Amino acid sequence: MRVTAFSGGFLLTLLLLVATAAPAHAADYTTSPRDGWVPNARILAIAHAGDRVIIGGDFTSLRNPATGESVARGRIAALDAATGDLIRTWSPSASGPVRALAVRDGRVFVGGDFTTVSGQARTRLAALDLASGGVVGGWAPAANGSVRALAAMGPTLYAGGQFTSVSGQTRTRLAAVDLASGALRAGWAPGADATVYTLAAAPDGASLLVGGLFRTLSGTARDYLGSVNAATGAVTSWRPPAGCIVPSNQCIVLDLAVDDGSAYAAIAGPGGRLTAYSLATGTRRWELRADGDVESVAVRDGKVFAGGHFCPDFAGFTRCDFAAVDAATGAVDGDFAPTSNGQIFALDAGPDALRAGGAYSRVNDQSLPYYAEFPVRPPSEDVTLVAGGSAWRYRDDGADLGTAWRSGNADDSAWPSGVAQLGFGDGDERTPLAAGHVTYYFRHAFTVTDPGTLNEVALSVLRDDGAVVYLNGVEVMRSNMPAGTVTAGTLAPSTIFGADENVWQTLAIDPGRLLPGRNTLAVEVHQAQATSSDMSFDLRLTAR
Repeated sequence: MRVTAFSGGFLLTLLLLVATAAPAHAADYTTSPRDGWVPNARILAIAHAGDRVIIGGDFTSLRNPATGESVARGRIAALDAATGDLIRTWSPSASGPVRALAVRDGRVFVGGDFTTVSGQARTRLAALDLASGGVVGGWAPAANGSVRALAAMGPTLYAGGQFTSVSGQTRTRLAAVDLASGALRAGWAPGADATVYTLAAAPDGASLLVGGLFRTLSGTARDYLGSVNAATGAVTSWRPPAGCIVPSNQCIVLDLAVDDGSAYAAIAGPGGRLTAYSLATGTRRWELRADGDVESVAVRDGKVFAGGHFCPDFAGFTRCDFAAVDAATGAVDGDFAPTSNGQIFALDAGPDALRAGGAYSRVNDQSLPYYAEFPVRPPSEDVTLVAGGSAWRYRDDGADLGTAWRSGNADDSAWPSGVAQLGFGDGDERTPLAAGHVTYYFRHAFTVTDPGTLNEVALSVLRDDGAVVYLNGVEVMRSNMPAGTVTAGTLAPSTIFGADENVWQTLAIDPGRLLPGRNTLAVEVHQAQATSSDMSFDLRLTAR
């Protein structure tokens, strides 16, 4: 368990597909980050706008790991969204940490703890040209304390943080300024009694969601999460329940993400939480607990991605700082489980990649400090390696073939051949076999051009009564057969009959067992008794 940032045999390689519940959604992103420029200190904010990604934080340079080149950057930088390359022509510089970013109307809005940007006086708020990186002249609202959150909605930029005044007027941790001019919006002056860490625009544009350390908004009780009217600043009736409220056990909302129906909160405190709330009613839809703070959240296409400082437990799953869950149910995604060795402060779920910034130095136990991009998983394609109804070499003469026949390079050229189903007694056989034996042998060769491109390899067998399957001489499946050594005289422990004779037995196998070029499947089918009235065999092997 990590300390939170706030007080407060072959069978082991196999997974039975029929016994494992598939996640509600497949993960959208790969779990392996791509190579790219890395900063020399923390990333605290990420914004994706068209063909570029803006990152902000504490860093003063970025380095290309492939070449070793280091380029100075003053706490803000732009990367090419497609390649991850540093955009060299975009080089503003902030005098202090950049903690919040928002992009709208060709401008990058910046919040943090700086007092100058590119040598011009800008006190904790600034606007930059998205194309050139130049400081927007005349846009200069000034906050007297740290700006921790920004949200652009309509013609307005909303700010949250630790400040108590903006442009010389009282604004207690919440403020609104004009996107075009930077002028403070008169009359919009809700307040929070403690730090505001995150803001999110409601999808309908009518309200602004606010999360943080506060217990009241404009004097109205709201425990760490609430909303205000986007036009007037009045506190709305939306009041989600807090997970914990006593001073020594606070559930502080550090980040928010929204979709059409829900708000998702990254919560720090006693163990940390990822919680979904109804945007209509404020009721808690689901909540998942972790053994450390959840500090960042993003949502896209029915999937919620969480980052933080938890490890090893997230809702009963082994997860270290990254997790993904189904937005509708909160079910933890079984596939998405990259790891880091530090905090994840910022997530951006883009159409091309999931981007993560924080205070870590390693991802998946590889050196990748502070910033990582997980590309969208490439389109998968179903591949049939061995189709049902394929031709098989077989032996149905009752011979005891020992073990050499299983080898990938065993000589089966003298064996007869027939298409599946192979068997007798049911009337649906395409290749009839001789009855009266305990064991029947089958072999089939197939070719794989590049096993490295395949995953989720599935082996399915139709067998009556029992079967053992070998791939390239190694046992990979045993169905309705006893444990231990199998010989030509070994009987299947039970008779398969009725509808069960047509049920495919499916097992996932390790793609690493496939060889480039020629591969061989060897199967022995065993009867429950030598006098059995029927026998059936077919097999298919597929991959993605």
